[in-house]
Amino acid sequence: MYRQILSLVAVAVLLGACASTRQQKAAPAKKGGVLEHVLYYTSVDQHGDSLTLSGKIYMPEHPKGIILLPHYTIASNAEVPSTGGSGEERFLRNDYVLIMPDYIGYGATRDRVHPYLHGELTARNTVDMLLASRAAVDSMLQATKPARHLTVDTISVVGFSQGGATALWVLKLLEQNYADRVHVTGCYAGSGPYDVAATYDVAVAENKVGMPMVIPMLVMGTSAAYDLHLQREQFFTPELDKHYDDYVTSKTHTFPELYLRMLNHKVSHWLTAYGADKTQPDTRRMYEGLLRSSLVHYPLDSCEVGQQVICPEWRPVTPVYILHSYNDPIVTFRCAEHLQRCWQDLPNVTYDFGDYGGHMRSAKVFFRRVKERLAQ
Repeated sequence: MYRQILSLVAVAVLLGACASTRQQKAAPAKKGGVLEHVLYYTSVDQHGDSLTLSGKIYMPEHPKGIILLPHYTIASNAEVPSTGGSGEERFLRNDYVLIMPDYIGYGATRDRVHPYLHGELTARNTVDMLLASRAAVDSMLQATKPARHLTVDTISVVGFSQGGATALWVLKLLEQNYADRVHVTGCYAGSGPYDVAATYDVAVAENKVGMPMVIPMLVMGTSAAYDLHLQREQFFTPELDKHYDDYVTSKTHTFPELYLRMLNHKVSHWLTAYGADKTQPDTRRMYEGLLRSSLVHYPLDSCEVGQQVICPEWRPVTPVYILHSYNDPIVTFRCAEHLQRCWQDLPNVTYDFGDYGGHMRSAKVFFRRVKERLAQ
């Protein structure tokens, strides 16, 4: 366990997860040869109401292309692109223009609850940043020497973990509604929770979770996303409830820091019996929200009462690359299995499954593979 903790912290340092909270200025600033520009743009919240969101554009000196890069799950506002960076941008920022949005609940909307894993909404916010970034990207490109003519009309979409699920939701939105405006050359998704409901099912069935912080984020994020008005005390044990405001609401602790505070990985230590029982009224409503947030879903038990299978009518035409480690303890491999089961007949989807270690170790494998494929 101690070595696991050290490994997680070491990788987090490598990724730059513990970034500075210093507020970035709106004007581009050059860091390590890369221009960084914080962008504020208009999008919508879960109610369809207009709001201002933030994000960051990274512009290297010799960009090879443009990538729309939704970030993975974070806990601290210091980890969002606009205030510091989640860390994954370091794998690509020296070679590609990166367009990275802050999700609702972070950056310019830090005071809101993050509607965690609400794929459709997060995709809308991400695409809105892409469309709003045109003028800034064009202006910043004038100070560089791109390998070829670049425009936000032609991009790749890349995401890992939460960003991996978001990447597919983004591709779905772009193909269905913006095909005449944006050409996606490829979509790369790593270790994504495409089946959000199955993520909950596996954790409850095994009474084990790789990152305990996802439990409060999943419950209260789903509550916020679908206006369920769930009560914390029904779902969280006293141990979690007494720390909730510090762990979640404050958004001052990074994921590695919370990992060290929440060392008990038993679901029952944090989630009440009520919250683990889908026959209870509010838990059932929460679970229905998880189903709505799932791009794909297959029940773990084929005999489960009221089982629901979700396989989207949308079939991607863009080349899609999916990587997942068999032994990922954070995002269950079931998510990738279920996606493959739904899209098993699509020749444009490539699956890269293997023993790539844990979640964070497989992130390094994923971004290395993405760079190799982008260079082809």
